[in-house]
Parts: sequence; structure tokens; C-alpha cells
Amino acid sequence: MVRVSNVSLSPIVSTSDISLPDYDENFLEDVSFLTAMTLVLMGNYSQTGHFGGPLAYTPYTVALHLIGPELGGLRYDYRNPKHPYADKFMLAGGHNAPVTYALWMVLGESLRRKYLETGDDRYLANYSQTLLPIDSLGFRRSADGMKTILAENDLEDHPLMEQARVRGIRALSGHSESTDVTNDVNGGPSGIGVATAAGKATFWDILGSDEYPKIVAIEGEFAMTSGHSQEMKTQAVAQQVGKRLRVLLSFNNAGIDDELIGGVIQPQYDSYRIIDQWSSYGWNVFSVDDANDISQVVAAFKSMEDWDPNDRRPMILVGNTTKGWWPAAVDRKIPGYGDQIVSYKSHPYTFAMNSDYFVALAKTFENRYGVKFEGIEDGPVTDERERLLQYKTNIDVVMSVLEKRGIGDWLSERLVSLGESVPEKISMRIDPTKDPFLDDRLNPKQLSTDPLSVIVKNPVNDEEKSLEITMFEKPGAVKGSRRAISEVVKWVNYVTGNRLVLAAADLADSINVEKGSIWGEFDPVKNPSGIRLRSAIQEAGNVSTAIGIVSQSASSDPEEHSGLWALSGSYGAFTPLMYLPVRVWSQQNQDSPFRLGVLNILAGHSGPETAADARTHFGIFAPQVWKLFPKDQVINLSFWDYNDVAPGYLAAVEIAARDPKVGVIVIEVARPDFPVVDRDLLFDKDIKAASKGFYILRDFDHDKPKHGHILVQGSSTTNNLVSLLGTLDEEGLNVKIISAISEELFHRQSLSYQESVLPQSAKYDMMVISTGTKRMWPVTGVGPLTEEYSLVSDWDDQWLSGGNETEVIREAKLDTESILTAVRKFALDHDSRMIRQSEMISPH
Repeated sequence: MVRVSNVSLSPIVSTSDISLPDYDENFLEDVSFLTAMTLVLMGNYSQTGHFGGPLAYTPYTVALHLIGPELGGLRYDYRNPKHPYADKFMLAGGHNAPVTYALWMVLGESLRRKYLETGDDRYLANYSQTLLPIDSLGFRRSADGMKTILAENDLEDHPLMEQARVRGIRALSGHSESTDVTNDVNGGPSGIGVATAAGKATFWDILGSDEYPKIVAIEGEFAMTSGHSQEMKTQAVAQQVGKRLRVLLSFNNAGIDDELIGGVIQPQYDSYRIIDQWSSYGWNVFSVDDANDISQVVAAFKSMEDWDPNDRRPMILVGNTTKGWWPAAVDRKIPGYGDQIVSYKSHPYTFAMNSDYFVALAKTFENRYGVKFEGIEDGPVTDERERLLQYKTNIDVVMSVLEKRGIGDWLSERLVSLGESVPEKISMRIDPTKDPFLDDRLNPKQLSTDPLSVIVKNPVNDEEKSLEITMFEKPGAVKGSRRAISEVVKWVNYVTGNRLVLAAADLADSINVEKGSIWGEFDPVKNPSGIRLRSAIQEAGNVSTAIGIVSQSASSDPEEHSGLWALSGSYGAFTPLMYLPVRVWSQQNQDSPFRLGVLNILAGHSGPETAADARTHFGIFAPQVWKLFPKDQVINLSFWDYNDVAPGYLAAVEIAARDPKVGVIVIEVARPDFPVVDRDLLFDKDIKAASKGFYILRDFDHDKPKHGHILVQGSSTTNNLVSLLGTLDEEGLNVKIISAISEELFHRQSLSYQESVLPQSAKYDMMVISTGTKRMWPVTGVGPLTEEYSLVSDWDDQWLSGGNETEVIREAKLDTESILTAVRKFALDHDSRMIRQSEMISPH
């Protein structure tokens, strides 16, 4: 007999009674109601946005911002919300932005009123980083639109709009952005916001800070089903982030169109339990019955705060909430109206302006605080000027409650007290005033071409060891470009003091980054000096962790980054799994008010050369997603020779460290080991020529008729073409051959250099030989006949069929015979090609 087991789970629940000190519960409930009413007014007058989710998040968000760090709330300064040593708040459920906008307006107004009353600078907030009630008019509007909205409606001098004179009206996105006050994440699609949380926590562990700053992320159960957030479960446990990371799950079992349990997951699958899922991944799981009850929320936060810091499990609180929650509802009914609108039906704001349901909600606020909203019972407002006036009037009605019951006084004093709790310095293993990536030793011009032997000291235990670094090899050494990656990473970590973190998809050795970690694998307890993260086969999760790392800075100077860079890599074919998080990261980097780190993507084993694995592994089309960024925000590098890697990559580092627009560097290398080229065979004999982006392999014979330009990119293609240089001479094929390492680096060179290598006119007399595709050329703006003469992996618009390396290259027509035949045709057709193009421009 053979024994087979069948497994089911039974949760083991340990319940504790938490004794709470006086935490001003009544004030927290008041602020929650002001927040809820403000966000509903925003939805009503903007006629857009989300409704039920933000309301469900209200107690979580208010408690976090106001109960104080001793009870598990945020340590932060609303007056200076981007302070580097403040706790990091992540509104990962980005569509719930109205709750934070509303709360921040209430907080900002309380401080502004107190400042105007007293003139005391302790109450003066940085208005460029905080919100005021006037900003409600900017909800889901553009920055340009807000510049003219008052003038267009003859409201510039209206007393209701006086606040706009402080610094204008701020545009507020429909989803959370990292530029928003205390928020530290772009909360976008498919859980990509919360997926960066483990990296943010790991950043501070690597720097050696104590258990603060902590990272607190709020998300809902539907987003937590996404692949990005699922992979974050493993990421956080692998890095042992402990109580520094706390995720708050708003579990209301309601998405956009359906319920999760009972809808998407049919009710007979009763073992589908959210709490079990997190517990089974090794998380420290807390739960409360009602996370819309402020006392239960505070009790849970305190329990998390008091937990043993030696327990390295990340924390999550699973709190049951009501989507569409309302603080004055009684037994799911709105007094004076009837049934409360809850669950997924409350997801978007779909009510007409001043609808019956909105009026019913507003009436409960009026009754609670003895105020009166204007015009809400008169139906929709159709005139734009009148809409703005009624909108701002009623926002001000909500804010007037700050003058009642001592709410405003309590709130402003609490905010000042919280702000004073943020330290100006924390204990770290780095100097937060310096950016080591600006070190001149990273300048490619300063690189020694000889092997280096250096002594390194462990920053934790002072252990010393010698380190051999070989960034350049002798001609003929059989080492492909990928072999140089670890050597260059090793040099960067030596110079910067271990500041380039590695997160590869269980492939660190395969894609040649493992040896770049001088002190090995990172462990916050056993080996905090290591910078190679433990990484599963989770391309999206790994890059999200890397993004979390580079999104932090320990510098108090917004113009200077002091922190970490990160490199995440996989096979080129699999790197599109990383694209969505990186695309959103690029947006965050573009808009950030302070300097951030740089994300490096390694597309290893790229091109059709990854033949031995299978056609699923060919990096032909896939790596080209890394060109889908705004110009100058990414630097793409495609290396063919070992000796190109160090100068090319460090040229990109030199730019990215100084230009805040560049947030991403992409490195593409292939698998095969080719002999290192003898530069004496090339026209440009500079061993550091790759730092210039494009360089000349073979120039024209200027005494003979010229047959055109050849732009070559990729390992097999370039090596095969270089092997034919003698044959081209023998056959008199007068073509100029240019190695395309990086168009972005090339465009950074002087115009005179660019014209000497590849003038604009050459693009109309050019063929491309590339392991990539004709969908994405190595250079922009190619001529109309370039495709006809070029050699690329998709020459026949088919997926390659596979085989060994030689067979695949031959099938792709990138072997030496195919290249020679194509170059001959290109050269011999030169005159007819020019005539054809002339006729295209000026047809007879």
C-alpha cells in the first residue's frame, strides 16, 4: 500500500485583551466624521472618484495619523511630511486617495487656523507639501486646469477663494501619488504599490537603523489577490523585515463588481481564508472584528507596537470593514433615509450631484455638529461658477466644526507634538550627508584597465579581506560580456561602501551578479553587511522590492540622495514581468520632490543565443519593453564585448547619479562566451569606447565610393560581423560599421562626435544587424529602406523554432554567411537605393 495524505487547515487563534490608555477617542471619532464628510463632498461636487473604499479606510487612516507612535501610530511631522526619518505611510490601495486628501485637508486647516490665531511658527506647515481645503477643488483635475479655474469663473478675488493665494490650488490625482503629504507610494494597478513595502523596510535594515522608521501600508483584500502583492508575502519573509513592516488589510469582501468570498470564490470553498493565507506564508497575523471601530483599531496598533522586535516576521492586521461605512449609520441604515449603500455597489461615486443619498449623509453631519450646508436640497448645480461656490462653501462648513468642542485646538496641538517626536538624526552605518555614487572613482575615464587588488573592511564587524576585481580582460580571453557584470558590480560596491543591492530571481549566479556582493547574502540578524537579497523566482516581486529600496533616502537635503541603488535581474525573456512596477516607479522618480536612488535592470541571457534552454527563453522581443519610457528617463545598454561593460555601465552611472530624470539603467547581455576582441582590429581602438554609446568598428575608405552605414547591436551579430572585417576588405565593400551600445549615451556626446560617427543623413543609407527586432531599432528615425536591408531575429515575422546556439543563429540569419550575403547586397545596391529614396521624396 502507498500512503497519501490529504491536508486541511485549522487556524489556531490566540486572543488577548488590550488595556488602552486615554487616547482621546472622542476627538478621533470627530476627526473621522470630518474626514468622511469632506471626502463625500469631494465626490459629490466633482462627480467622480471612489466612495465606499475610502470610507472603509477612514478609521485606519485617522488613527494612524493621530494616536502617536507609542500606540503604534505614525511618527511624522505634518508640517514637514517628507522628513527622511519619519515613519513611511503607504496608501497602497491608491483609489482610496479621497480619505487621505480629506484627512490632510482637515489637519492642514487646523494648523492654519491656529497659526493665523497665534502667529506662532510652530503651527506653520510647509504649504508646498501639505493640503488645505481649497485643494478640494483640484480633485481629479490637472495642474494646468487649476492655474486658471478661478480666473475663468471670475472668482480670483472672491473671499471664499482667499486660500488660493497661499500657493494656488493643488491638483489631486484620482489615485495616491508619492508626492502626496505623508504618502510614500504611487498606489496603482494590480497591487504594485504594496509590493514595494518589503523593499522600503529592507532599506532601513541595510542602513542599520533601529526598528524605526517603520513602514505602514494600507490595502484591500481584492488587490491582495494580485501577483505583485502575493509575491510580496515571500519577499518580506525572505528579508526578515519583522515589525518594521506593518500591513493593514481592509477586509470588506467587496471589489469593483463582485464579492471576493461568495462571489469570485464560491462559498463551498470554505478553506479560502485570508488570515490563513498570510499565516501560512510565515507572517505575524493580527485581526479585529470591526476595523471601523476606532477602539479596536487602536488596540490592534498597540499590540503590534508592543510586540517583541526580535520576532522577524512581518506583520499584517486583517480588519473587517464595511465598504461604504458611515459614522452615523445605525444597523446598516442611514437615519432619515433608509438602507445604507455598501459593498461593491458603493465602489464608485455614482450619485447625481446633491442626490437624496448624499443629502441624507450630510443631514447626519448637520445634526451631529449643529451646522447647515448650503443649497444641497436644491438639486444639481449646473452653472460652473455656482458649483465652485457651493462646493467651497460646504467644505468650509465642515471645517467650521474645528471651532467646536475644542476639536481644532486639540488637533493642532497633537500635530505639533507628533512633529516634535521625529528625530533629526538616527543611528545608521552610513553618512547621510554624502552620495557615494558621485565618487570620481566611478568615472569611466578614471578606470584602470589592469586587474585590481584591494582591501575591504566589513562595516559591521571590521573584518578585512582582499578583493580581486578584473573589469578588463586581455584580447582572446574567452569571456562573454555577462562575465564582466559581477566585476563591475563588485567595483561599485567597493567604491560606494556596499550600496548597490542585488535582487535576482534565484538566478544571481546564472546572470553573473552573485559575486558582486562583497559580503554575501543579506541577513538583518546574521549578516547585515551582505547586499545580495534572498530572492525566489519572482521577477515582479524582486523588482518591486528593489523599487522599495531605491525609493528611500536618508538625506535631509532634498537635492542630494544618500541611500541605496538596486539591481534586479532575470533572463531577458522574463523581464517584461518587471515592467509595470518599473513604469510606475519611473513616474514616481520623475515627480519626486527629493532625490531618489537608481534602479538597475539586468536582462541577462538575452537574444536568440539563449538557445539551449528553449524558445520560451529567447530574449528577442521581450527586452525591448525597456525602451517604453519617456526620453532620457532610462538608459539602455546592450553589450557585446567583455571590455565594453565597465566603461559603458559606469558612463550610465555617472549620468544617473547627477541627472534626477534618469531613474532606470537597463543592461542587456547574452549568454555565449566569445573571445575578447582585439581592439587593434577596430577603427576606434579606445578600450573605453563604449562609454560614448556608439563607436566605429570600421570606417570608410574615404578615397573610394562609400557604400553605406551598418549599425550593429548584440553579441553574436557583432562578433560575427567583426570576424568578417578582413573579407570586407578583400571584396572592396566600403561600408562604415558602428557598434550600438546605447543610443542614450550616444546622445549625451558632443554634436561633433555624433556627426563623426553617425550623422543624421546616414540613417537614410543604413542597414541594421541586430539580435533584436525590427519593431525596435537600436536608433530612432531610420530611413524608409532600412528594414529591407537589415538583419534581425524576426526577419520572417515568425517566432524562432529553437535548437542549439549555432542552429538558432543560422535560423535567425545572423550567422557569418548570412551577414556577408546581406552586407554584399547592401553595398552593391547603394546607388539604386539612393535613387529609390529620391523618387520617394520627389516622385516623377
